[in-house]
Amino acid sequence: MKKLTDYKILTIHCKCGEKLARYKKGPGRRLLKVHRDRITKDFSGVLSNYFPENTDIHCPNCKERIATVKSINGKYVNKLNQGQIGLIK
Repeated sequence: MKKLTDYKILTIHCKCGEKLARYKKGPGRRLLKVHRDRITKDFSGVLSNYFPENTDIHCPNCKERIATVKSINGKYVNKLNQGQIGLIK
């Protein structure tokens, strides 16, 4: 398994302003998927939980859908709803 060595630590926010998580993002384009093992701090407690596949994850503040759990290459990842994720810093 390839280990992530070159990464940036991002803070993921919902559009309502709720701080969701700090995440180690590898090089590349946009943040589309959140791997649960790369979350360094989960402020809301929703992104690092182990939900079954095709479960929607909602913001604890505004109750809007922020992600859906998908199985990609045998790993469960949270596929983000780009319209609900706020500015990433």
